[in-house]
Amino acid sequence: MKLEQLIEKVNEHFGCDIKQNTRVRETVMARACYYWLAINTNKISKTEIGKSVGRDHAGVIYSLMNLDNWLLYDHFFNERFEQLKFKVLAEFKKNKINPENLLYKYNNLVIENDILKNEIKKLKELING
Repeated sequence: MKLEQLIEKVNEHFGCDIKQNTRVRETVMARACYYWLAINTNKISKTEIGKSVGRDHAGVIYSLMNLDNWLLYDHFFNERFEQLKFKVLAEFKKNKINPENLLYKYNNLVIENDILKNEIKKLKELING
């Protein structure tokens, strides 16, 4: 899901504008939800996620640290976040992996692991001998 779509969903769900430069509690908490969803549904840096709402990466990190406490102590907010998370993640399509692909990937990792072990052994021999 694109960041703009995610911003729209969060704004709609919480009834605020997370791009707005404000410290109103509702908006700050909604922004934290957006950060969590963006990180867990996209392969984008915290810097890019923050830029999408006019913030920097440090603000994203700080907000995510606070999110855990808000979810723990504010049960109403926790419920609203879970509703939003369910709604967004239901639309988010994960790549399903079938057993054959999983076995293929596992075998490749086993082979790669053996190769790396041999390289380490050779490097140790060079260092010691």
